[in-house]
Formats: sequence, C-alpha cells, structure tokens
Amino acid sequence: MPDFLDFMERATTGQILAENDYYLKVLIPNVTKVVREFGIRYDPANPVSSDDELADRLFEAAVEFVTRTGIYCGATNRVIEVGRDELLQAVENLPDGSTFGEGRDRRRFRARRPGDERPPWCHVGTGIVASSEEIATAQVEGYGGIPQASSISIPAFGRVRGMHVVGGSPLEIYATIGSVQAGRRALGRAGRPGLPILNLISSATTSMATIAGTHPDFGLRPSDGWLIDFLAEMKVDFETLNRLAFVHVTGGNVGSTALPILGGYAGGAEGTALVMTAYYLLGILLFRGAYHLTGPVHFRHGCSTTRDGLWVMSVAGRAASHNTRYPAIGLAYAAAGPCTKEYFYEAAAANLCCVASGYAGVQTVHPAKAVIEDGVTPLEALFNVEMAYAAAGVSSERASELVNRFLQKYEDIIGEAPKGKRYQECYDLRTGKPSEEYVRLHEEIKEELTQMGVSFRF
Repeated sequence: MPDFLDFMERATTGQILAENDYYLKVLIPNVTKVVREFGIRYDPANPVSSDDELADRLFEAAVEFVTRTGIYCGATNRVIEVGRDELLQAVENLPDGSTFGEGRDRRRFRARRPGDERPPWCHVGTGIVASSEEIATAQVEGYGGIPQASSISIPAFGRVRGMHVVGGSPLEIYATIGSVQAGRRALGRAGRPGLPILNLISSATTSMATIAGTHPDFGLRPSDGWLIDFLAEMKVDFETLNRLAFVHVTGGNVGSTALPILGGYAGGAEGTALVMTAYYLLGILLFRGAYHLTGPVHFRHGCSTTRDGLWVMSVAGRAASHNTRYPAIGLAYAAAGPCTKEYFYEAAAANLCCVASGYAGVQTVHPAKAVIEDGVTPLEALFNVEMAYAAAGVSSERASELVNRFLQKYEDIIGEAPKGKRYQECYDLRTGKPSEEYVRLHEEIKEELTQMGVSFRF
C-alpha cells in the first residue's frame, strides 16, 4: 500500500491539468456518469435513508469515482491518481478505532452501525471565533461541565491584544498558542484536564501556526486530534500536505475533514453524496486518518439542515458505516442561532439523522452558519448531547418520520432564519450560567420534542 511520500511523488509527476480543466473535463463529468451508472437517486420524502442496498451502491460508486477522478494538487497543477486495489486494501486494513484523551477521560473512539444502541461519541463545542479570551474560556469550561462530553473543540481567537488576527502573521501564532492554553486552563477548572481537543486549533489557518501550536510545552498533546481539510472539491494544496506530513512524522491523530458544497462542483444531492463518500476513502488512504469529520454545506443557505442536506449526510454516513470501520463525526451547520426555537429543531433533526445513519460521533451543530463572533454557548452543546443520546437505537425509519416533523418547523423559513443571540447575551459572564430565558426555552423545547416522540435519557 502506498505511503505519504508515494503520494507526494504522484503530486509532482502526475498528469498536468489546469484547475478549471480538472473540474470541467474530469470531476463534473465523472460525477454525472457515476451517479447515473450506479443509480444514485435522491429521495426527498425520506431525509433519513434506510436503504442498505443504496448505501452499498453509493460506496461502490465512490470507489469507482475516486479511481477515475483522482485528487487535484493545486500547488503543482497535477492529478494524484489512486488505484482501486489501494483503496480497498486501505479499508480492509483499518484498525478498530483510535484512542484519545488522558487519565479518566482517555477512551477509544470506534465505529458504529445504523441502529446501534450505543450512544455516539459526543464532540462538543465549535471553532467559532471568540471575541475575547474571557468568553472563550467560559465557553470551554461550560463544555467540560457536560459529563457525556467525549472530546471538545476550542474556539478560535479573533484578536490578540485588541489586534485582529491575520492569517500567516505572527498574530496567528500568538492566537494559536493562546487558544490552546486557555482551553487547557478551562478544562482544568471544569475537572476534565484529560479531555481531548479534536479540532486541531481553529486559530491556525496555516501549517506554520499548526506546527507552533503543537509545541510540547504549551500545545496539543499526542492524545489530541488534528483536523486536516480537503479543499472543495477533491483538492489539496501544500498547506494541507505540510500539515499532514508534520502530524504523521510526530505521531499525531489525523482527523480527515471534508465539507462538500451541496450545489457546487458536485452538483445536487446525489453528486454531493457521492463526493462526500469519496472523501471517506481518501481520508483512509491518503490522509491515513484516525477519524473523519464531515457534513455537507448548502451553497445557497450556508447550512446542512435543509431536506437535501440531511439526506446527503444520512446516505453518505450509512454507506461509510456499512462498509468501513472508519469512525466519523457528523458535523452540521444550522441556519438559526442560539436562543431560538428554530436552532433546536435543526439540531434535533441533524442529530437524529447522523446517529440513526451510523455515525460514530456527532459534533455540536454549529449555530447561525458559524459566522457570528461569540455565536455559540454551552447550552447548545448540552442539547446536542441530550439529542444524540436520545437518538441512539432509533431506527432510520422512525428517525425519518421525526425529522420530517422537525423540518415542518423550520424548512420554509430557513432562508430567513433568526440569527439568535451571542454568548454574552445568553450567559452571565461572571457566573458562567445561562439566563433564565434560555433555560426556560431549553426546557420548553425538550418538553415539546418529548410530546413529538423523542425519548430523552436525561
């Protein structure tokens, strides 16, 4: 099986193509052909797929698509070719999960299957930008206070001493190091110092900052995780490969990351599901990942919780969980923001979709498309954990019924979804406690969802 340097050789010796030619003459035609050849069909009536035959066809289609298409290296304008046997051998040789965390919070992250009654791995928090260290610390301390949290994401620092962080500048290095240190301090105060950080470092946009944030005196630990992104669509560059080389050499846990654009180069729901499944395969073979983070992002709405977005997430997750042991975390973006009913409906739909489709883990659904500074609180993280546990063991058919009911609550207004409130409007900065208004809304939503058929465990 080829190693990383073998792929680097292909990145420098493969077929030369202009980027537009790769997309217009290779990727887009192959998406169309493979979707048609394998009979991949979007079913809007069932946003949570229960079709195992479709899942298996989608997996085989993804293998075929990757072997025909390869992956584009933008730094060299060459196509990295991938062989069918290489892909299948990599899938066959996958280990049974990976271990993260320290001390009492050290545990093994393993794959799940559709209908699995075990609760998923709960990756809480987001990398949404925090306007200050005070708010970032309060957010992380709140995440650490959730007993069911398996791992966390730490916020990105948007400023250093009042200066806006510019990617590739020394400020990025300061922000990267500062965000990890603040996260560790907050987890210590929450009594969870061993809880693993699995989002690399949100403040690090360059490989240089990634390496700086891995310094053993103040950075990530070997038991944490490094998210490394594919570029949309089916593309890598030297920043990606530099990160990958460093993490592999230092023995870190790579989290291959792919957020395909629904309505972009991959086309509609069927093509996006194909490409999203292909990323699992490339995460296994090219990135040698310990885990995968994925979810579609709608081109128009900037979220994952549209009807077609949920179907893409469901069918791709089912295809991968049915055919590999690669543990994946489902990540969805909501259109609505914190302290709104619509956010809770979207988060409930996304969690049911992911857990019933066999994702090994779920991450806190990102509020307000993850674009509002300070736009996330620990109460959203708690609700996502509550929903993830409630969804464990729910059949795909039942999940689809419930998701259809949730969609009725927000589907027609998703283009004008409320932005909600920022952390400091929902929480007391001094006590770290949510407002009475937000607590009451959370309780009301849980009661409403219970009446609709959701069985909360706590």
